[in-house]
Amino acid sequence: MHSGRQAGYTFMALGLFFLGIYLLSAYGNHYYQRVGNLMMIYVILTVSLNLSSGIMGISSLGQIGFMAIGAYVAAILTLPPGLKERWLTGLPHWMHSIQTGLLPAMLLAGLLAAVVAFLVGIVILRLQGVFAAVATLGFLIIVKVIAENWMTVTRGGRGLSALPAYTNLWWTSTAAVVTIYAVWRILKSPHGRSMIAVREHDLAAQSVGINAPKIRLLAFVISAFFTGIAGALWANLIGVVSPGSFYLWLTLLIIIMMVVGGMGSVTGSVISAVGFTILLELLRGFENKIAMYGISYIIFAVVFLLMIIFRPEGIMGDREFSWRNVRRIIPLP
Repeated sequence: MHSGRQAGYTFMALGLFFLGIYLLSAYGNHYYQRVGNLMMIYVILTVSLNLSSGIMGISSLGQIGFMAIGAYVAAILTLPPGLKERWLTGLPHWMHSIQTGLLPAMLLAGLLAAVVAFLVGIVILRLQGVFAAVATLGFLIIVKVIAENWMTVTRGGRGLSALPAYTNLWWTSTAAVVTIYAVWRILKSPHGRSMIAVREHDLAAQSVGINAPKIRLLAFVISAFFTGIAGALWANLIGVVSPGSFYLWLTLLIIIMMVVGGMGSVTGSVISAVGFTILLELLRGFENKIAMYGISYIIFAVVFLLMIIFRPEGIMGDREFSWRNVRRIIPLP
């Protein structure tokens, strides 16, 4: 298919997508808007994790640690000055009077998460397989312990509340589109091909001149940047940031979304994140009706196990959406 025609279809699809965002923002009730926001945040988290774990092949159980860093950075930056001065006595005095909007908070959250990923990655990415997974889990535990005990900056278990409700569908949907596009472009670039080569055979990739440690670190840092942005959006959507929000359940949820969608497929990550968000909300409604909670955990675990047994490559495998394939089913002009 001609590239110009494909671009036209893509822009048309984006136009319809943002039209749907406008209609939901203007006419949807608060519940559906909240679900839409969570869906977009899960898309960002799943796509960014797929960059480091699916495409690059880094075994990571600590990705949500970067989300926590982003959330706390955004919470501190957007917290009203009066509350900041009263609660966060460990901050420098000049920070007490600062209250930013969402965009600078998002960017700084992503940048700090990326810097931490760079420093952590220099050490952790020397390891592979289960050792890397355990090391990244250790990183997540360290982040949680710091958040629980640095009382003068994070307020510990009480968390940071009364955050401005800056996050809306326009912010989350735009961030999701940017994340999808950025990761897709990386996947199709020489860097993306290098990542796949290192994932498939480390030594063979290095023998043809690919700097495996450098390419792993690049994927890890970029993934952390977008995860930090997701944390910032989360903080100003929920309005409360506490250590318990960023731990094993959310870690496992995002891993399940990535694996079910297809490790190495951006399209699969999007499909899986959207589908699991809808399923999660349906199960929550069912749990409330029968007053029996925890069913969603069981269902998600069963889906995960069945997928690993019967379709380990996931919904999409490593395939991506293509307008050429759509034209085989639907007669497009």
